[in-house]
Amino acid sequence: MKKHRINTTISQEHYKLLKKHVEKHGTQQKVLEIAIEGLENNSKEYSALSIEEEIWMRIGREIKDLLMIFNKNTAKMLLETADMERFREYINDQKPLEFTCEWYYNKPLKECSLQELIDGIILGINVLGPNDTINHMEDDDCHMIIITNNLGINLAKLMVMEFESLLKSYGVKAETHFSKRAVFLKIFKGSNY
Repeated sequence: MKKHRINTTISQEHYKLLKKHVEKHGTQQKVLEIAIEGLENNSKEYSALSIEEEIWMRIGREIKDLLMIFNKNTAKMLLETADMERFREYINDQKPLEFTCEWYYNKPLKECSLQELIDGIILGINVLGPNDTINHMEDDDCHMIIITNNLGINLAKLMVMEFESLLKSYGVKAETHFSKRAVFLKIFKGSNY
């Protein structure tokens, strides 16, 4: 194997680290080779972040002081006793899904395309994670989104309230239905209120 000579200057702090690792590995050359191989191996292990992971990173930076995370069992218990009318007032006042779409696309909701709205709904549900599955189907007339969850009827009701608010604000006709474990959202193309 052909070898190459390198010459460099490092900080005092890094020199101390180098000396420490030379004791373990024998030579500066060996330490440098191990470090370079480690960098190469680590770069292969870490793939690019998914869009959901990027959103979580962005959310984490922007709302870290406002967010409280708890497990699904706790969420289910809280949802079972939720004041649905109070939540409706919150949705009407704060418009959380409308804000989420505007925040993500950095433009007013009305300037978003229908496809951006659909993608925003799907992305938001995937990021927040209250769902077990989410399926999106499209035909010539409409988009159909089916979301299943194991957090009960109240989560389904809350999701329907949020979707109805978002779709009304956007100005598109839709049908929503729900059951204890699922929400069915049908959004009609080319339709406005």
